[in-house]
Amino acid sequence: MEDRELAAQLRCPNGADAAEVAGRMNEANRSLNHKCIDLLQIFAADRILEIGPSNGAFVDRIVNKAAEVHYTGLDWSADMVAEAGEANAGAVTSGSARFLQGSSDSMPFEEASFDKALTVHTLYFWETPTDHLAEVRRVLNPGGLFCIAFGDLEFMQHLPFVPYGFRLYDAILGQELLRSSGFDVLEFQQHRETEVGNTGEEVEKIINIALCQRC
Repeated sequence: MEDRELAAQLRCPNGADAAEVAGRMNEANRSLNHKCIDLLQIFAADRILEIGPSNGAFVDRIVNKAAEVHYTGLDWSADMVAEAGEANAGAVTSGSARFLQGSSDSMPFEEASFDKALTVHTLYFWETPTDHLAEVRRVLNPGGLFCIAFGDLEFMQHLPFVPYGFRLYDAILGQELLRSSGFDVLEFQQHRETEVGNTGEEVEKIINIALCQRC
C-alpha cells in the first residue's frame, strides 16, 4: 500500500483494505489501548464513550471491567461501525454496547451523557481540534474523565505516511491544547515500546497519554 493510501486508511478505514488495516492497528496498539482503558478506572454503571474505536476490538475489555457498564463507540468510518457491530453482536444485543457513525466535532449526544471518554490515535486527524475537545467536554459529566493518547512528534515525524494529512503534537503542545479546552490534566505519561507498526516495520514508539478531568 502506498504511503498516501495508508494515511487515508488510518484516518478512515474503508473498502476492501479496511479489515486488514484495522487488524494491523489492533495488533500495533493493543498494549496502549489496554493501558488507556485501565487508567479510566471504570466502575459499575459507568457510561463510556470511545471516539474512533475502529472495529471495536477492545470493547469486551471495557464492558467487562464492572457491572452494567454502557459503552458507545463513535467512528468516522461506516465500514468500521458495521464491523464493530458484528464483532460485538452479543454486547449490542444485551444493550451494553452501541456503535454510531459520525464525527466527534458534532456528536449526536445530549450534554453530560457520559461519565468517561477515551480516544487513541485520532488527534492528528482533527482539523480544528478545539471543536472536537469542546464536544468531548460538552458530553461529559462535570468532573468526568477523559483519556487521550497520541504519538509524540519526536517519533511520528519520521513515519513515511505522516506527511499525508497528519497534524503532530509533542507533550507540551498536547497538554496546552487540553488545558485551554477546559480540561485539567491529572496525569501525563509517555508509553514507550518497540513493535511492528502500521507499515509492517519495527519502530520504537513514543506515545503520550493524558488522563484529564472536565473542569
